[in-house]
Amino acid sequence: MTRSRPAGRRHPEHGQLAYLQLPAPDVAAAAAFYTAVFGWIAEPDSPSFQAPGLIGQWTSEQPVAAGAGPLLWLWADELASTLALIEANGGRLHSPPQPDGGGRWLAEFDDPAGNHLGLAAPTSAPRSQTLIAVRDVEASSRWYQELLGLRSDHGGPHYERLLSGDTLVLQLHSWDTEHDHGRIGDPDREIGNGVLLWFGETADFDGAVARAERLGATVVLPPHRNPPAGQGNGPGHRELWIKDLDGYTVVVASPDGEAYEPA
Repeated sequence: MTRSRPAGRRHPEHGQLAYLQLPAPDVAAAAAFYTAVFGWIAEPDSPSFQAPGLIGQWTSEQPVAAGAGPLLWLWADELASTLALIEANGGRLHSPPQPDGGGRWLAEFDDPAGNHLGLAAPTSAPRSQTLIAVRDVEASSRWYQELLGLRSDHGGPHYERLLSGDTLVLQLHSWDTEHDHGRIGDPDREIGNGVLLWFGETADFDGAVARAERLGATVVLPPHRNPPAGQGNGPGHRELWIKDLDGYTVVVASPDGEAYEPA
């Protein structure tokens, strides 16, 4: 039977989980864990909390639910960082995450009090995570950070990860560092033949052009519209083609439609 929601009703829907009590011998430790890992809001001087779509409280009056039967599953927007936060804040993972039907990852963990919980996180489509071999990782890192406003997520002379926000944009690897996979490529051969390092959706395109000039980058193709004026809109953006410190061809492109031509 489908129940209608009365007009103006503000309390939960019929059958919705309305309140959650989580056993916690140390309420402060529990509040710190769920705030750090899942962003719950702990109320000051109170065992109560607010979670997305749910309120509740940590209680020391109930025994810890290490294996009580029902299993609560918490959603995480990103798998790897949430797993790291669980362990960094006193939680314990039971096993590596497992795919569930291709649409999400599932993992089980204990919170610091010992409550057994589940974690669900989305899978994502494969995406490019370009890695190039360079002669000087630190110099190349500074070059790309200056050109594109990226930030270092690793650092050092052997390997670098460059991010935009939390998104991995580019990896740099020293020609001479073998790690456990051997050397990557041969620096004495032509570098990047047939490969373009394409950085699209660059909102600050004019700024990137100015920064490329400050860096003294070799220009392969100066700023131009794609497609040329009068030839329709296609991607309708602008591009700059330059060489980086190792000779890779780098394309910086403004957002599609940025150079749209009205009919």
